[in-house]
Amino acid sequence: MRLRSFVKSLALATAALAACITAPLLARTADDYTLPVVKRYFLLQADARCHLLDTATGQALKAGYLQARNDALRAGLTMDYLAPWLERARTAAYQTDCAAPALTAEVHTAEGGFNRFIAVPHLDLPSGRTEWLANRAYGDDQVWRLVQYQNTDQADMAFGLYGGLHQNSFSLMAHFKDGTRPYSARLLVRNTDIVTTGTINRAPYGLSDRLPVGFTDYSSLSFMASGKSDVTADLRPAVKTNLAGFTLTGQYAGTQGPEEALRFDFPSRAWLAIAKLDPREDIVVEFSTEDGPRYARFEVGDFVTGLSYVALPAPYTHNQINRQG
Repeated sequence: MRLRSFVKSLALATAALAACITAPLLARTADDYTLPVVKRYFLLQADARCHLLDTATGQALKAGYLQARNDALRAGLTMDYLAPWLERARTAAYQTDCAAPALTAEVHTAEGGFNRFIAVPHLDLPSGRTEWLANRAYGDDQVWRLVQYQNTDQADMAFGLYGGLHQNSFSLMAHFKDGTRPYSARLLVRNTDIVTTGTINRAPYGLSDRLPVGFTDYSSLSFMASGKSDVTADLRPAVKTNLAGFTLTGQYAGTQGPEEALRFDFPSRAWLAIAKLDPREDIVVEFSTEDGPRYARFEVGDFVTGLSYVALPAPYTHNQINRQG
């Protein structure tokens, strides 16, 4: 299930309540990508002023807004183009009557929809190039909670949040097919205070001996891994197969299961830096090896949306906050 389907219903309903204000605004919106961005931003601003939604529902709404914004950027729009529409949405939200009975009724409807949404166990967030997979099922199991897989002829890698639903680590796990065993790793993220526009690198993903285009030690924030450990974990997305190992499309998938890998854990403070990036750009993991550095790129994509989804309160337990272990 996509987060946008839930948040879209929230935004559509609430925007309709202020039709005399927002209808002229939305009527001038020229494309299908701008429309959901404007509506979700309108509700965010109305909630900020009127305190309409509880913390978790507001968090889900913000994640939905970011996903809509990312879809618009991937479609070729820019923040310079979106900025005037967002400013008009903010103005409309500040002119809306917080005490409108219809608005109160829609808040109750939104809360009911949110309660159904948080029971959804999985969320797929594809970008067209790759995807983040989010998992809220089986809260105590140690599994990937948010992951982007990368599988090439050089290495199998998985990057994201690993652990239980309520306590997990920001980890990268990798198996190098030539037997390479890095002794350390660091995460490189564009420093938006130094480089205001990120590089959109369309080259295929894979390991490289050279620092990817757009990254330098000066212009990148560096987050060192806290340690290294040997683990056994899933490094590939699961696919449905028959007993002979063939997929529904007739491709041979072979034996699926955990692989031996090296694990590196990064600090969660990197999330704030990642949240500032364009969804189309990359973050980079640098592996230090005896033969020199090796670099792996991962797309930013809808990482923040997936992070928010995983961090939502669990519907069946008293643990209400996802924290990093």
